Amino acid sequence: MVNVMKRKLKKVGIWGQYGDGGPIADGQAVRTTITTEELIKKYGKSEVEILNTNAWKKHPFNFFVNTVRLLKNCENVLILPADNGLRIVAPIYNFFNRFFKHKILYIVIGGFLPEFLKNNPAYVKMLNKYECLFVQTPNLKNDLKDLGLKHIELMTNFKLQSKREPNDIVLDENKNISVCVLSRLTEDKGIEDAIEAVKIANTKLGNDNIHLDLYGIVPNQYQEKFDKIVKENENIVTYKGVANYNETASHLKKYFALLFPTYFHGEGFAGCLIDAFFAGIPVIATDWLYNKDIIKNNVNGILVPIQSPQKISEALLDLYFNRELALEISKNNAIEAKKYTAENVLAGLYNYLDK
Repeated sequence: MVNVMKRKLKKVGIWGQYGDGGPIADGQAVRTTITTEELIKKYGKSEVEILNTNAWKKHPFNFFVNTVRLLKNCENVLILPADNGLRIVAPIYNFFNRFFKHKILYIVIGGFLPEFLKNNPAYVKMLNKYECLFVQTPNLKNDLKDLGLKHIELMTNFKLQSKREPNDIVLDENKNISVCVLSRLTEDKGIEDAIEAVKIANTKLGNDNIHLDLYGIVPNQYQEKFDKIVKENENIVTYKGVANYNETASHLKKYFALLFPTYFHGEGFAGCLIDAFFAGIPVIATDWLYNKDIIKNNVNGILVPIQSPQKISEALLDLYFNRELALEISKNNAIEAKKYTAENVLAGLYNYLDK
């Protein structure tokens, strides 16, 4: 009688975008990287297999084979695609998992999925075969349920950085302040609105009391325009380069407030908001998509209409002239940061992986 040993599966495979080897600043790459780091801490490196989807077009056949191999080798497969990645991985796993019957879990990054499913309804049936979909905000969860998705759990964004203690935050009475933007630096992230808002605020103050620092990757197609705008406003605007993904909160501690004037179509729960909470500084954000799930007026920030530099400047001046309110919001955010640690956020994921 032949004794056939059953092949041991790895605990978890991760299909996601880890970047191109340069600084990790893109929200998708950051989320994939820090999730992987935590899974390796919990289960050990030998139990975690990863597939970096970056630059897959260079070797599409190898990428396809490795995508299937990941599913074959792992008891659980965790996917973290954006819209283009989902178009690829969902049909592949929909077909091949009828043979392997392994657990597929999908961490939804950003807020693109409702619109994607409206335009591609066939994917609803595919995604309903997954063990679970983890989404970042309550309203995103409700929107996906309304489209027919099942097995949805709430799992916010998180960070692995040190938190500022509320008692360490003191009243900032400086006449001159600095605010910042930390994101991809593109038009639909509201970069030009932020610059215009600071110009308006300084005009009302009668002096250049407010300075704006910009952190993030500038896409090639926006570089020329971005450089021109920064140059034209160099008295009040400075480009600070790309902040390392595990040092962003420490950078933000130096600032009076974070500006987040996005109207990006795929916005979900942006990591920069958690950076602001960890840093203990107020947030001025646009009331766009799911930001209202996270930002509460005069509690942890101020919400303003999209594409309205005037309203951003008004919110900024409200905090400038009401330093007690700015201090209260800062302390609230330092307390709120505790909700967004890996230990708290990933507990639900571990429950599914350990079933």
